Amino acid sequence: MRIWHFADPHDFRFADASRRGTWAPSFSPGPCPECGATQQRRVPPLVIEWEPGSEIVGDFTWPGFGSEVVVTEQVLKAFSKRFSGFEPGPVEMFEEPDLDPEVEQKSRVWLPYQGPKLFELLTTDWVHLDPDRSSIKPSKPKCSTCGSEAFELEGVEERRSRWDKVRKELVRLDTPRLPGKGVYIADCDLDGTSVFRIHEQPGAVFCTDPVRDFVREGRFTNVSFLEMGETFDNRGRSSR
Repeated sequence: MRIWHFADPHDFRFADASRRGTWAPSFSPGPCPECGATQQRRVPPLVIEWEPGSEIVGDFTWPGFGSEVVVTEQVLKAFSKRFSGFEPGPVEMFEEPDLDPEVEQKSRVWLPYQGPKLFELLTTDWVHLDPDRSSIKPSKPKCSTCGSEAFELEGVEERRSRWDKVRKELVRLDTPRLPGKGVYIADCDLDGTSVFRIHEQPGAVFCTDPVRDFVREGRFTNVSFLEMGETFDNRGRSSR
């Protein structure tokens, strides 16, 4: 069974939002003096601010560089009947008080909000990847002061873009997952969960084949998936 990363398709037909907060108080006075890592943690509610560009709210919205997943009530209800590993989180909205719809030239979602009810797809299940099977390496040394670590995955599917000076446009550079590379998680560690985060890659939300297939069959909008790896059974074989 394959493992997928929920990803922002950067479909400009749909409204984009940025993350504003909220944040739990930090126990330390500031970032770690050695590595710069912060001990602050985002807590509900997820506060978002709509960006200019579109007034159409998709089934999925991507604040916080894709580290948070916001879905409509329709998606949440459909997921809740079939999948596990998440709970609904509250979403609140902020708008700069000096913005004027009569002055702004670009389309955007305005407050008071009139669109579908939104929820954060708040991940509740966390797993460890198998370090021996997975193509993962430290991206920086473990901090001796706060103990923070960062890891980089190799050989996973990626979607990037670069500016082509000749064509004067952004050119997509899509790289498929390489055979045998990426995230490997034991079925017994996943224990049937469908939506989850990985301790070694905490900034992304992952899912398994059934979730990805269900989203595609349901034609939910403003969402894509990157192939990150697969699961394996107690005999070490890839599970289906």
